[in-house]
Amino acid sequence: MKLVYEDEHGAYLGVRAEFSEKFLPREANPNFEVYDSLDNNNRFIAVKSSRLPDDEDTANCLYGIDFNRPKPDFEKALHYGTTLPEGYEWLNGVAFAAKTEQEYIRKSSIWDVFYSYIWGTTPQAIWVAPHSGGVNREPDNVLRFPKLMIDSFTAGVAALCALKNTSKPLIRMMIAIHGTGHLGAVLNLGDFGVLSENKMREGTRKIESKYSKRAQILSEGFKKDFSEKTLKILEDIFNKRGTLNPKELVNSSYDDSVTVNYYLKGLKLYGQEVKEPTFIEFKQALQKLSGTSVPIISNNYLYTGRDVGRLLGLSEKISQGQLGSALVIECARFYAAHDPEFVSEVILNVKDGLFSH
Repeated sequence: MKLVYEDEHGAYLGVRAEFSEKFLPREANPNFEVYDSLDNNNRFIAVKSSRLPDDEDTANCLYGIDFNRPKPDFEKALHYGTTLPEGYEWLNGVAFAAKTEQEYIRKSSIWDVFYSYIWGTTPQAIWVAPHSGGVNREPDNVLRFPKLMIDSFTAGVAALCALKNTSKPLIRMMIAIHGTGHLGAVLNLGDFGVLSENKMREGTRKIESKYSKRAQILSEGFKKDFSEKTLKILEDIFNKRGTLNPKELVNSSYDDSVTVNYYLKGLKLYGQEVKEPTFIEFKQALQKLSGTSVPIISNNYLYTGRDVGRLLGLSEKISQGQLGSALVIECARFYAAHDPEFVSEVILNVKDGLFSH
């Protein structure tokens, strides 16, 4: 069931008629859209703008804003704006850059409106896809594969969750749906620094056995897709940097160092430990993935979301009564693209296990 329009890269373009029949629009601007279910139990938020600070269409009020980061003060935004594009880092700690005070005010206002739909006291399941917007930035030496910065097909998964979630929420919960091309589980969960490890473990304990068989239907395609794309990226990194050792890469490219570290961690999850990070070693490890099972859930393994939770002040918002709880989910991009119904079903089971009591 397709509830939203997405481009060939999985970027969100808007909702379909089937979704509009069950949800009312609350906000529609060039940067993001908000819809509430008719019973007000579910909220759907999808981003249309790029997460990259120098990927903008200012004539149409479309700005580069990372809605998964906190609003900077003017001095930080100005400094960020003066260092682009070389100053861009994948895990930058602020939502946007600015070159003038007027630009800062415009972007700041958009960020404020976005979060006004998340903070509140009403019990509600808020399904948000913060990085579902398209990326139109041209490749360069800083970002050589910019389309991979889209959390592809996450808006479609979030919309399905919002539509299919029939249980009345007991608290106000934010469930952030992201997408990853790294090698992990179908769903890679993070606690945002506000959920206990024990609660996550107990809440997801039965899901692996329930869905493992179904997940393997796409497992070989998932691993093949990952391996082909990863080899291209690793070859590109090596040709430009002369190494695939993350400790050496950090001196020339923080982004590339982070990327390779994720590849190493993902392979380790599948029982393939690369002791010498060379292209040949990576290639051999990737070839050994054939026949291995894809896990359904990983808890706080690839992504914890704790830095983001701290930067957004989620614990403070919870203590102030402006949020009940939060969870970050990084969906395997291949599964989100090829079987969003399955992904949304597992997510709803995760939600029920964590927040139904």
